[in-house]
Amino acid sequence: MRKVLSKCLSVAITCILFASCGTGAGESVNGGIPTTEQLSAAADELGDDMKSLKFSVDGVVCQFPVDTKDMLDAGWYFDSDVKSDLKSIPANTLVAPAVAMRKNKTDGYGATSCSVQPVNNGVSEADLEDTLLYNVAFSKDKGTTVILPGGITWNSTFDEVKEAYKPEQAVDQNGIKYIIISGEDYHYSVQLNFNSTDNMLERIGFNGRL
Repeated sequence: MRKVLSKCLSVAITCILFASCGTGAGESVNGGIPTTEQLSAAADELGDDMKSLKFSVDGVVCQFPVDTKDMLDAGWYFDSDVKSDLKSIPANTLVAPAVAMRKNKTDGYGATSCSVQPVNNGVSEADLEDTLLYNVAFSKDKGTTVILPGGITWNSTFDEVKEAYKPEQAVDQNGIKYIIISGEDYHYSVQLNFNSTDNMLERIGFNGRL
């Protein structure tokens, strides 16, 4: 049974995770909208199938679920209070609620951030950097440059994403718009949320299924 690690609460859940992540380089520009060069560089590695759950973040191509060390190697970091609370994680434990990873530190504070849930699916206690990231969420307003398969980015609209991915679930109701795509391994999926004003992508959440 997998435990959820919280400052106040522990409950039991079950999940299985595997991870890999590529290498690359790049920084957020233009509010997270990638340049033509960034799109071109990522195109071959990402392909056009969102079911692969591959993505490029600031020039680094990854595949969900992601190894925590790969995010750290790419310049992301945990705040000192997170590292203090989560020096190590017990076996079979998922951290809840989610915590932040940051990047592009300026005056001691990360200019960009994403939300993650580290998980230790091993049989013994593990250091934070030896975990996997179970849920990973990027938001447009955090400034991270994210590219998805098929060249989908923050300036892609709901209709453009539907046309590109032909998703099994696309909701457009009462001003709420989102798309859910299951990965090739159905334990995992991605949810894409859109702004109700301009219909553009505003949040990308990679999720595991318990």
